[in-house]
Amino acid sequence: MMAVWAKDFVASPIYDCNGQGPETKDGLKVITKYSINRVGEVANPNQTSMTFSCADAGKNVLVELHAWDERGNHDFCITFIDIQDNRQVCTPGSGSNFGEISGLITTDDLEPVLGASIEISGGAQMNQNTSTTGGFSFRNLIKGNDFTVAAQMDKEHLNGVSTFDLVLLQKHILGTQSITSPYRLIAADVNNSKTISTLDMIQIRKLILNLDNKFNNVPSWKFVDASYKFANANNPWSDSFPEVVNINDLNGRVKADFIAIKMGDVNGNASATGAVATEIRGGKDMILIAEEQQLNAGQTYAVAIRAKDLSKLQGFQFTLQVAEQAEIVGLEYGVMKAEHFGLFQNEGTITSSFHSTTSLADDAVLFTLKLKANATTLLSKVLDINSRMTHEEAYNQNDEVMGVVLSFGHAAIDDRAVLRQNTPNPFADETSIGFYLPQATRAKLTIRDVKGALIYQVEGNYTKGNNQVILKQEQLRASGVMYYTLQTNDFTDTKKMVLMNK
Repeated sequence: MMAVWAKDFVASPIYDCNGQGPETKDGLKVITKYSINRVGEVANPNQTSMTFSCADAGKNVLVELHAWDERGNHDFCITFIDIQDNRQVCTPGSGSNFGEISGLITTDDLEPVLGASIEISGGAQMNQNTSTTGGFSFRNLIKGNDFTVAAQMDKEHLNGVSTFDLVLLQKHILGTQSITSPYRLIAADVNNSKTISTLDMIQIRKLILNLDNKFNNVPSWKFVDASYKFANANNPWSDSFPEVVNINDLNGRVKADFIAIKMGDVNGNASATGAVATEIRGGKDMILIAEEQQLNAGQTYAVAIRAKDLSKLQGFQFTLQVAEQAEIVGLEYGVMKAEHFGLFQNEGTITSSFHSTTSLADDAVLFTLKLKANATTLLSKVLDINSRMTHEEAYNQNDEVMGVVLSFGHAAIDDRAVLRQNTPNPFADETSIGFYLPQATRAKLTIRDVKGALIYQVEGNYTKGNNQVILKQEQLRASGVMYYTLQTNDFTDTKKMVLMNK
């Protein structure tokens, strides 16, 4: 047995998680104690440690770390403890009466899935979470018993889901470009009807627009027995595919692998590791156009929003934020209709998701925003495109992902620098970090760990256009989650990457 204390996870006993010192005015301590418990258990301020035994060997146990103040207020973060039996103290002497069930969970692109809950039932009731490699292992199981292995994960429904998935779904329904992978077909069936239709598209769009925060008929992930062969890859529902692995009369070591399917993610770009999924973008943006004008307090205005080169786009999505100097009165529809918007008037926010399979006129009005000015100001000081609720991105005819910017009558918008997600991610041996520069310049790339300590740095002169830096595991001398930052004179961006232990 072994004990783990909550205070073992506190990076610094001097500062709390807000960066404040141990005392506030009047000498009251900000945090009086830390507690720890398994995810799903009720938090107890007096539970300052946890004890693990051989029953936990080989598991990744998800735990909550709670910080408590003198009034009993608390907040928490989630991490995991990897229980390893390195000295084999939990292995029975002869081992003749015991078996093992282990496996690997990956996507159909072989990306390991972190944090999936694996449960076995039947001859024993046990559960654990997959590691960074997607692996799990249940040991010391009595031979001859029957077991059922099941995987579950239901979080972050929006992970990997975007308007580009709607573009692909529409092409599949119209028969112009079929989805050929049975796993991606299953991913598209978010209403769980065992067919793909516009009803699935409606649910996906509501999620993108933040009108729904989850799929109502399916969990965020489904899992299929990796050994299963679909009788008809174009119709994975022609037979009932197995979502559990049944093991009868356990004898020795048995494998139970699963393919993980992120529901709603038709193009397969969801993050399976918990890192933010990021599309590789070109240096160009979709440009929305609104004519600059002065707004006078108390007056109401109709602001037409158009898009430059609309005919070259397949679709787009973004969040439009209205500052407090004005308020949203309403919307008039143009090319975009009611189903393409989420209107949150109290927050001054509009979410949008639009795609089209037909070419549209470049000068067409997407929609007209009705505003009432609360102060005298310029329109450009009031409107902003961002990713606060719906991530801003657009898709050209080459299926490339672009940014979205709002122009107020300016003649042109220059290229922007872009830092891309490293590939592969996670990685074990080496990875490539790509970035786009609108002009030749000097740039610095730094790698830091989760505590902010510098691990690696490279600086040099880079050319206009696409560049890349190859990183090898031996250069970093670290593992786990890291952050890389690209800096130039007028650009800074940071992304997350994961280096796995070999």
